[in-house]
Amino acid sequence: MNCRQVRKHLDDLLVTGPGQPVPPEVADHLAVCPSCAQEHESAMQTLASLQPSCKLHASSHLKERIMSQIIAIPVSKERPPEANPWHFSLWKPLLAAAVAAALLAVASFHNWFGPAQPSGSRVALSLLSQAWAAEETLFTKAGIIHIVNEIIVKPVSNPDLARMRWFPIISLDATGKPRFHQLALPAQPGEGFVVGDQAWYDSATGRFARLLTVEGKPVFATAYDGAALYSLGMKPDSTSGVLVTTVTENFKPPRSPAEFLGITAGFPSALEEKDKSTVLESTEVTLGDGAIGQVVKVGFPGGPEPTAAGYMAFTIRKDDNTIAQIEWVGGGHSLLVIRRAKSEVVEKPEVGWDLAGIKSPVSPSPVAANVGIAPDMVLQDVDVQHMVKKADFQTYVFASDPSWASERRITDVLDVASPPHRMFITSYRVKDGRHVVLVQSYTYNTLLAAKVKTGRVVYESPKGFKVWSGPFDKWLANILIRSARAMTKDAPAEDRTGYMIETPAGTFPALAINGQVSTEELRALIDSLVPAKGAIKK
Repeated sequence: MNCRQVRKHLDDLLVTGPGQPVPPEVADHLAVCPSCAQEHESAMQTLASLQPSCKLHASSHLKERIMSQIIAIPVSKERPPEANPWHFSLWKPLLAAAVAAALLAVASFHNWFGPAQPSGSRVALSLLSQAWAAEETLFTKAGIIHIVNEIIVKPVSNPDLARMRWFPIISLDATGKPRFHQLALPAQPGEGFVVGDQAWYDSATGRFARLLTVEGKPVFATAYDGAALYSLGMKPDSTSGVLVTTVTENFKPPRSPAEFLGITAGFPSALEEKDKSTVLESTEVTLGDGAIGQVVKVGFPGGPEPTAAGYMAFTIRKDDNTIAQIEWVGGGHSLLVIRRAKSEVVEKPEVGWDLAGIKSPVSPSPVAANVGIAPDMVLQDVDVQHMVKKADFQTYVFASDPSWASERRITDVLDVASPPHRMFITSYRVKDGRHVVLVQSYTYNTLLAAKVKTGRVVYESPKGFKVWSGPFDKWLANILIRSARAMTKDAPAEDRTGYMIETPAGTFPALAINGQVSTEELRALIDSLVPAKGAIKK
């Protein structure tokens, strides 16, 4: 029995309760795997805390009261009746998806990875590191390098999966700082399409151009000619065309063009073995041209079973270590494939360094009518006033910084599970490693409202804030701390702490501390919560 099978047993245990004895094969695995043994012990402690200490006798009116308060949840015709959105195996991947944008665009690439799995992971990580290095080498060649990729949106029958596909896109502002956007790639169930992705780069001058098309029609373009930035957008006269932005004196082109223009664009490449990243599987394959490749599957932080939330499969050529394709799998379905079509050296870019080659920008084709760019998927270091203005729900801040923390930072992220709503990540970096992360979003408010009360209230503040604790605290804390990794710098600690907060306004922020806090520290933290609107400095 492996770790994933044991963690599936823990999933069932948390749902059904501790009445059944531990199966012998599970006990054998727990005896040799400290990670699973620790999770099993934590689960048992949580369940024990939820068990009543005395026998309870239901009144004769109990059934009537319960039935009168049940809220019917509509079930999609595509799902069997028992697969409601709040089942354990379904709500956790949705919750993970709610912070996917932050994990992808703010934190470094290793933040996608889950708990440690020792078998072969170091070798596979080394292979991935070599692949990224090979991708970087492509952009150091003399002359103008032309990279052609294809983003293949795969047909899936599930309407939710068909609608949720997206891809990270990066442009630059006038100072050279990256702007993260979301390329929305929805499709009708059973339909798919291909996005053409071309990039040109001149290593001698730093000039670049990138063009994305659907059936030959542009959906995104960006370029730099040495003096100005160019992009597709809406002009003041409400017509689409090329927009020009003059760069500042201190503007510098990207130091890592591969992360900006290559097959891994949007996926920062910081791979560190100290993070104990999870490699689900590594297998050898034969590629279409007969060459030998290696497929490395990397898990998302989807809870006890990494593949529950999905994974990314990197196919790496063994002859030159370059990445042949990347596949995104979710819910058991192939959602997207990013494939390298070719790389070559050319004399000049087809669209020009000023995008002049794009004659008449038009809307996407009917087969991909909803394809489009959601700008500013991630906005770093926003202030409280910005959060209040952009949020369509009540948000909160700590009136007093945590006694052990400082350096508050707020990140505004597209709520990818519920666009166009926004998610706000408030983080505090702490010298002793006990970083504080508070995440507030529309998805959390709607998704967690039904799930949080399976736990217990560990504190209720004088202002009416309830702090809930349950079986999923540590898992949730792992997600939150990873979402703030770009700000806090540290990986989730083994003794991390997580809570859900029920506010007087009926919202459900999620709180994580990267370590242990005393009862007094937790209460002081909750007692200092105030509506963000009232905290804006006049």
